[in-house]
Amino acid sequence: MRRLLRMLPSGRPLPERDWRVRHGAILWIVAAHALGLFLYGLARGYPVTHALADVLPLVGALAVAGPATFSRKVRAAAATLGLMASSAILVHLGHGMTEMHFHFFVMLVVITFYMDWHTFLLAAAFVLVEHAVVGVIAPQVVYNHADAWAHPVRFALIHALFVSGAAVAAIVNWRFADRAQNAEREIAERLAYEAGHDALTGVLNRREFDRRLAATLARPIPPEGHALCFLDLDRFKIVNDSCGHAAGDALLCQVTELIAAELTDGDVFARVGGDEFVVLQTNRAVEEATAVAERIRQRVAAHRFPRNGRVFSVGLSIGVVPITTDGTGGPDAMRAADLACYAAKNQGRNRVHVVSAGDERLDRQRDQAQWAERVMSAVHDDNLVLYYQPIVPIAAHGGSTFGELLVRMRGDDGQLIGPGAFLPAAERYNLVTSIDRWVIGAAIRRLAERYRAGAPGDETFSINVSGGSLGDEALLAFIRERLTRYRIPPRALCFEVTETVAIGDLGQAVAFITELRGLGCRFALDDFGSGLSGFTYLKQLPVDLVKIDGAFVRGITTDSVDRAMVESVNRISHEMGLRTVAEFVEDAAVLDELRVIGVDYAQGFGTGVPVPFDDWLVANPPHPAAALATLP
Repeated sequence: MRRLLRMLPSGRPLPERDWRVRHGAILWIVAAHALGLFLYGLARGYPVTHALADVLPLVGALAVAGPATFSRKVRAAAATLGLMASSAILVHLGHGMTEMHFHFFVMLVVITFYMDWHTFLLAAAFVLVEHAVVGVIAPQVVYNHADAWAHPVRFALIHALFVSGAAVAAIVNWRFADRAQNAEREIAERLAYEAGHDALTGVLNRREFDRRLAATLARPIPPEGHALCFLDLDRFKIVNDSCGHAAGDALLCQVTELIAAELTDGDVFARVGGDEFVVLQTNRAVEEATAVAERIRQRVAAHRFPRNGRVFSVGLSIGVVPITTDGTGGPDAMRAADLACYAAKNQGRNRVHVVSAGDERLDRQRDQAQWAERVMSAVHDDNLVLYYQPIVPIAAHGGSTFGELLVRMRGDDGQLIGPGAFLPAAERYNLVTSIDRWVIGAAIRRLAERYRAGAPGDETFSINVSGGSLGDEALLAFIRERLTRYRIPPRALCFEVTETVAIGDLGQAVAFITELRGLGCRFALDDFGSGLSGFTYLKQLPVDLVKIDGAFVRGITTDSVDRAMVESVNRISHEMGLRTVAEFVEDAAVLDELRVIGVDYAQGFGTGVPVPFDDWLVANPPHPAAALATLP
């Protein structure tokens, strides 16, 4: 029996929009029958009043089924009775002609448009009453031949058999349509689910979370408020890099379960990035929400992830933002939670940071985010400016031109902003490589004009390269393409990389430097002495110059340790055949001491302040020469 029931159509209510479309179509059919039957009655010779009286039930059905005053069930039932009544009226006007009875069969199929058992059974009951009751009591009304009048029960059974066959056919057709609709509904539900859920973990995604957060903020906030938590995994990259992305995915699923175990049904949980999650704790004071966040952090920190014979552990940095009736949080809650999470990372990672009024850490994070936006706009809108600072020879190396290209940002008011204001934000948001590319491109374009005016003699222009650019194959291709397009002698360019960046990924640094030196460019090791093992790695880096960290240069006239450090770097560099540059040379006394030590070049405000590169190019026209000389 259950198997038979499963074979039948579900009779599930149609979506409102689909129901309205189908109901409207059925109303048009009823209205068309009302008009057609009225005209047919007149054609059969009936008086106007008789023809009107015959179609009056259809008009009544339309009056009930049309307006939205009544419920769907009532309106559908009225339309069903109207359809079946049209069949009965047609049989009546046709004096019981056998062909007219076929109309009942057609209307049974039309009724399945509703895909509703109530309307279908109501139509079947109407046919049953019409033939089994009226046909037996008053056969002359239903049939037009004497045999049926003499044996009404027999013909009622015959018609019941035909109607049953028509009903079965209608149900089968309905079942096929029902299956197709169910398939469409399942696809729609699956697509809706996938559109709102993360494919890997099954929790909500960013789009659905934003929608629910907006809906929560649009409603009145309860006295206890809500709390928004931003969670970022610590040391997750170690698992990804060591064991592959499949292992990382497995860990993310496990972490998702750990977080969900501390949440309630009222909380909204989503994955919004690779290893980033958010939780909206509704109707919960910040103290309670912070306690939940701390339990989540402890649970994740205690978890161990075994893989490939190794055991990994991760942490969670969590930012918590209260959303209260006094306006705290609000539309900027997501951004504030993100900044709070990074504040937790900057404090040492694997901890919870709660936003409070006057939160200096959050203000610093917000300030960096704003600077990052300005950096992106400046790179896009060409609002960066090149400056030139000379690097002068201390000993008698001739009149070669040597200088470093620096970058400034043009503010909204036209004033220039130093790199100390925007570079930290650029590093924090991985925008330094964009600045590197802009500086290199702008420098080569300007030097191309200089070379067209006349081939320079001994010139070197030094450009800083960030750590993020060392492994950037696209940047290498960019430099090769620009050198080829603008025909700049590669030896005119000297790229600088800091000691700490170079030894941070020695293999990558060596590969990058080797590639550019192979083109003919030169390289300088910047801020040498700031690292703890500089001399160990110096032999492995194929550089041409060593720039001595200005922190030591400043104190060489007053601090014996600083002087010894500068002297050591200079001596060892010379032993390796490298030239040296002292940074932050600010007065003549330091310059004289550097001359005694034997440092080759000096750079600082004591030897030349930075000036706009465009102005320097105008003030220093090129001196024609046959070829570009080498750096002494």
